[in-house]
Amino acid sequence: MSKIVHVDIMSIDASQEQVLRFIITPERVMDYYPDATGCGTFIPGKAIWCSNKTGVSLLEVIGTPTEKDITLRVITANGLTPPFSVEQIKANPFLTMYEDFSVERSTNGVELTKTWRDVTKHKMKFLPMNWIIRHTAKGEHQRQIDGWNFNAKLERQAVNS
Repeated sequence: MSKIVHVDIMSIDASQEQVLRFIITPERVMDYYPDATGCGTFIPGKAIWCSNKTGVSLLEVIGTPTEKDITLRVITANGLTPPFSVEQIKANPFLTMYEDFSVERSTNGVELTKTWRDVTKHKMKFLPMNWIIRHTAKGEHQRQIDGWNFNAKLERQAVNS
């Protein structure tokens, strides 16, 4: 049984297809990733990385995404230097968690439900990671909405011009 840490519901002015693509696009993850310093792709549409001054996170698709749902396993490592690799991050985990994304069409785009769950601390087990994740998620909320709305609008304008 999953241990849910936080659930966030966002209204995004984008198509379902855009949002599902944004979930695993490094630049769109940087729209909300805390204090992001870099990002990149390991396997297009399957595995990306984002970094900040405290570490680097591997975000990888788990299972088979559907037209409405996608799950990412997030493995965060600290003390690593670029260039990063999947193997390097997996060999030095600080924490592992899962993020479930569910996208439903709405009258003004989509409703995105994002669930953080099943956190495993591999190091510094004394840290209140569930609290830290909830606090960080709340701070990401509006940045993600604003960034994704802005970039979805740019894509629509490019298609219509």
